[in-house]
Amino acid sequence: MLATGAIVVVNGLNPFSLLALGISGAFAILPKLSSKKNETQDSTPTIDNISTPGEKRLAGVGEFVATSGEFKIYRQAELNRTTASLLANGAILIAGEDGSGKSVLAGAVVEKLQADGFMVAFIEPATPKQMLLEIAHQFDIATEDLEGKSLTADKLKRAIATFLDENTAFLVLDDAHACDAKFRMWLKQMKRNGVPMLLLATDPPRSDVFINVPRIELRPLPEQAIREIMIQAAIERGIELKPSELAKLQERAGGNPMLAARAVDEEYLGLELEGADHRRYFDITPLILLVGVVFVIMRFIGLGTSDQALYIFGGIAAAIFLGLSRLLYNLPRESQRIR
Repeated sequence: MLATGAIVVVNGLNPFSLLALGISGAFAILPKLSSKKNETQDSTPTIDNISTPGEKRLAGVGEFVATSGEFKIYRQAELNRTTASLLANGAILIAGEDGSGKSVLAGAVVEKLQADGFMVAFIEPATPKQMLLEIAHQFDIATEDLEGKSLTADKLKRAIATFLDENTAFLVLDDAHACDAKFRMWLKQMKRNGVPMLLLATDPPRSDVFINVPRIELRPLPEQAIREIMIQAAIERGIELKPSELAKLQERAGGNPMLAARAVDEEYLGLELEGADHRRYFDITPLILLVGVVFVIMRFIGLGTSDQALYIFGGIAAAIFLGLSRLLYNLPRESQRIR
């Protein structure tokens, strides 16, 4: 009966009415299909919609935000990759500019490893003897001999090496680039012995332990994450920032989370500053290509108009441009350069 009624209605409509009816029916069906699709996706346990303790979804960023103490980790991919590398008895280097979140990421790695029952020694730059003592204290290694005398640096190194050879433990060294070169050479020897370690450095030199450790370069955070950091910093300082003010401060911070918080502090103190300290720059490659195209066009115009001067100038300029562009192309990228 329903099918017959539908045929009668269709036969009584002109083609345009029939088209309108079809479009309206499609719009009526699409929301239902979309809701069914969403219900199906929500009922399927995927990695994205499974919430684990200490994690939540950051709207607009498209990645997990893991909460560690008072900090939010916006680099879940780097956290997982670093932890997996350490558990595979490997060494990993995390490099990035100051304020990019290396220390916060290292703290999250330490917390995750300790939650899984592993022993971790987290140390910061000091004198070699002080760092060795700190490692020994965190691993509960005796720092005195049977006579009650303090162990020398060499004896501490042997004691730590023996402990790490007999136990599964991890070394995490923040600001490794600021450590003494001899201490880094000892770390290199420990790395050869298979000791898993995490090194964090800003502009690591091309020497000792840094030269043969796999490297993760911290990229600038997405704009949505930087904006959230600024909003949270403004709330903590009791100020309210308009969207236009946030956009202006965001340009000053780039993708650096520490510079984002500092920009809010400067706004709170009423400091009028211009410029930025970040390393996030605009790509001028299209502009360079446009200049090269202009030189080539000038050469063809000179050829078509029999203007010898324009033809020669365009040819010379195009040759110089191609040589410089090739030279710049062969230079290593800034993110891949170890200083």
